[in-house]
Amino acid sequence: MHEAFFPLRDEFWSYLEDWLKGLRQLLPRLQSLVRAVGTPRNYFRGRTHVESCIPNNILLFRRTTGADLRRATFELRPHHRFVLIFNLATSGIVRVDRTEVALRPGEGILILPYQFHAFPKTQQEEILWLIVTFECNRPAPFEPFRGKAFRFDAAIRRRLVALLELYGAREEDSVNQILAFEMACLLAQLRPLVRKSIASPPVGDRRSRQLLAEIEGCLHRSGTANISVQDVARYLHISESRLRARFRAAFGSSLGMYLRNYRLHVAIEHLRDTRHNFKETASHLGFPDSATFTRFIRRQTGYTPSEFRRRLIH
Repeated sequence: MHEAFFPLRDEFWSYLEDWLKGLRQLLPRLQSLVRAVGTPRNYFRGRTHVESCIPNNILLFRRTTGADLRRATFELRPHHRFVLIFNLATSGIVRVDRTEVALRPGEGILILPYQFHAFPKTQQEEILWLIVTFECNRPAPFEPFRGKAFRFDAAIRRRLVALLELYGAREEDSVNQILAFEMACLLAQLRPLVRKSIASPPVGDRRSRQLLAEIEGCLHRSGTANISVQDVARYLHISESRLRARFRAAFGSSLGMYLRNYRLHVAIEHLRDTRHNFKETASHLGFPDSATFTRFIRRQTGYTPSEFRRRLIH
């Protein structure tokens, strides 16, 4: 019994010795930094920042296959949450609104609330993408992220490790508060990386991207969001059944779901523009009257058009 205990005891004392050594090295550094702080000229004026947002309702999850990534996206309607993506393995395409972005391992992107996004293709089926979604009542500070990818460095990776460890800890209010501040620090670290970002050439399956580009071209030229699968098939000069089959084979979801999400996205963009009243918006989107438009928005979002517009603006 004692012999079995000795190795554990030796391991404990070795750990304690290393911990004390680290503490002894840290203390002089701390004392040196404190001495260098100096005395403020004004005791009522410190460091401030212009804009801030503390994320809330934070979710972390991963995608490990391209099929799951595509299916989840096409079945998810535009929403009020931020979506922060970190690519850890396997290049892929991200379409945000009308922009196509190539996302390589070591790169990420922040998708803003109500931005239409899709993932047409990944280079291989096996992927490892970390997805972080959150809410924030002040979206303005994140506008510089719109449509831009960034390359994340070792400092960001360390921050992600800390974030994942906190998320895996037992859920308590104190842990959730620290998690929120860690997220805020992560986003602050990402801002200069976004400013340095450069566009990268697209990768992936050219035929799948071409199909989506042709469908979106049809939607843009139609002048209305009230368009059916039959209308798209007629525009592309192929049968409706063949078009449905090609879309499902390429993206793992139905074209009908994609068109409904597109219609909602266009409606959201029109609601954001306060120059038009709801009757004009309903007519432009192909709804027979404003009452039908109101039911559509309420069914999709849970809010009336006026309530939803207030959420978009404020």
